Amino acid sequence: MPQKLKFGVATADHQCEAYDGHDDIRDVWERVRGLVPRGKATDFWNRYHEDVELARGLGCSVFRLSLSWARLEPEPGVWNDEAFAHYRDLLQSLRSAGMSAVVTLVHNTWPLHVQAAGAGAGPLDKGFPDRVARFAQEVAQRLGDLIDDYVTLNEPNQLVYGWIKGFWMRAYAMPPGQPPYESGDAQMDDVLTLIPNLFRAHAKAREAIRRIRPSARAGTNPLVLGLPQWLQRWIDRNATHLKSPEDVKRQAARIAQSAIVEGGRVDCSIAQITMTAERQQHAFFSEPYYCGHVAALHSSGFELPEATQEWRGGVAVVADTLPASIAGGWFPAATMSYFPAMPEAVAALQRGDVDALFDDDVVLRQYVSDRLGLTQLPGPEQCFAVAMALGSRTLLNIVDRAIRDLRREHPEIPNAFNRKTIAHIGREEEAKNDSKRAMPEMDRSLARIRRRGKLRVGVHPGVAGLCARSSKARYEGLEPEIARRVAQLIFDDSECVEFVPMAGEQRLSATRSTLLHSLFAFRKSLAIFSTLLGTNWWNLGMAGRLPEFLCPRECVGTLDFVGLDYYWGVPSFWPRDLHRLSAAADFQYASAPVWPDALKRTLLEAAREFPGKPIVVIENGCVVKAAGVGRPDYLTEHVAEVRKAVARGVPVEAYLCWSVTSNREWGLPFDDGSDFGLYHVDLDTDPALTRKPTDSSRTYANLIAGSSEPPGP
Repeated sequence: MPQKLKFGVATADHQCEAYDGHDDIRDVWERVRGLVPRGKATDFWNRYHEDVELARGLGCSVFRLSLSWARLEPEPGVWNDEAFAHYRDLLQSLRSAGMSAVVTLVHNTWPLHVQAAGAGAGPLDKGFPDRVARFAQEVAQRLGDLIDDYVTLNEPNQLVYGWIKGFWMRAYAMPPGQPPYESGDAQMDDVLTLIPNLFRAHAKAREAIRRIRPSARAGTNPLVLGLPQWLQRWIDRNATHLKSPEDVKRQAARIAQSAIVEGGRVDCSIAQITMTAERQQHAFFSEPYYCGHVAALHSSGFELPEATQEWRGGVAVVADTLPASIAGGWFPAATMSYFPAMPEAVAALQRGDVDALFDDDVVLRQYVSDRLGLTQLPGPEQCFAVAMALGSRTLLNIVDRAIRDLRREHPEIPNAFNRKTIAHIGREEEAKNDSKRAMPEMDRSLARIRRRGKLRVGVHPGVAGLCARSSKARYEGLEPEIARRVAQLIFDDSECVEFVPMAGEQRLSATRSTLLHSLFAFRKSLAIFSTLLGTNWWNLGMAGRLPEFLCPRECVGTLDFVGLDYYWGVPSFWPRDLHRLSAAADFQYASAPVWPDALKRTLLEAAREFPGKPIVVIENGCVVKAAGVGRPDYLTEHVAEVRKAVARGVPVEAYLCWSVTSNREWGLPFDDGSDFGLYHVDLDTDPALTRKPTDSSRTYANLIAGSSEPPGP
């Protein structure tokens, strides 16, 4: 008779607890990367009783939370009694509500003093495992009587992406990130230090916990992707047959360096291109060199209404531009008129054919006169950046350096990407020398440029201060100056530039090759899945299948339960499917591929890999809709696969849904594509942070109520 499956919900301290003025590593990361700060989050610190009651009302018997290490140990060896008392109250409320507690110790963040240790080595420092163990020991002593299970390190197999950056990535996916211009070899050296350190940290933390609480259980929750079975076996074999660190580095070169770089009509485009999340899927963008706002140009005597959503006027836009694509969102009730170029649009406004002209303020400002006024619209800044082909890491480094050099002379140039990364914590002297560091050749993006003898740059003339033709037929302004500085760094000659005038979306598309761009997702997936990092290397190590230089022998088997996180998968290796899986890796969750069948197969394989060990689905969940699948259907289908696994004898103890409420999802803008909450919270628009039930919360409650009736296999 299969055991009754337990159900629960989860959340994480950094995503739900309000910022209290004391940084953890993620707070710094969000600032220096220009991400969305957590702010008040869901204010779980003060409102945990409410969320515990929501979970109890669903019928949950398990609640997973994480403890803020930065709050509990604000300075090395200094423990915050008030913070411990707070967590004791929280854990007691779970016990009183009839729920067991699964507590995560390190949930993708740690105190700044831990990062600063070892001269800024942080988790790479040989003392890191002992620091995690001391934290675990303190938690077990003070709170262990109320904790049932521990997750020592959240998704340990994902933490490596704070030290290695794929050739398709503009920035590191996780903190701390590396200093600028770190070579692929140097990145992989750090990964080879990190992996055994993480294994030791888990094993030592588990030992410390069980010394104090012998009945406590400790495990982890590696993130597992659903892949075709033949592919999973192939990449696992690649990992388990590694003979030396040099083998790993040779594999990893496929991740850090691209053998093929797209070549378009231009090498880069410096042409008032606004950097957006969608565009970053198609091109590399430099650090911003100018930030403005969307605005409306109109007659001086006309007042643009504040409620632009309801205004029924006439609006002009220049066709084939980003402002044209977003104007309907600003003026949904207005009549849109599209013009081929800015002069024609301005002329229509002057004739009175339209009431306003919509574009960026820097573009419109030159047309302001006694007759025409400008109104800046509310909203975030629009940042212009240099665009170039995906994979052009070496060229990207050179462009970034040119912008930083220019910024030192002109402090008014925006610094939206603060290049003092978290990796500089404890390495302040090293950070001062970043501008003098050599830039490694990480790809072939410069070879074609050097053979040609000129840097080919797309420009969009006609905007005073940014790019305009002078009386001597020479391009002048900030953008041509950036281009000349890039040429100086490449050729030692600032005049080795060919400027190519462009307009509309051509400014972006001209940087890439249509054929090579269509294959980019395949190249990216091949790079990941043909290396160690594409495997579930954590469980391979725990099962004793990795070489000892990756997983020390004393760490093998140090799991009291087998945890896993499963969200997305693809049943085939076709480029279309791989592109969708890449979307999940790039945090584009609404486009991520849904494949419930892979969860059952993953559970069956875990049971074979770890016979006799209990299994817990630590995380599974969905944004509002992923690849056309709504969250209620997603939960129904995945829970059905878990029940099938249980019916086949897999010892799955519990299924935990991520997450109980909307959370601040690791610096992403809050919208339907980053909201995993069973209960919806309008994080940006509702000061009361009201918890609202959804169809998915009602669905989950019904699934829990029927949990005692598992279907057949």
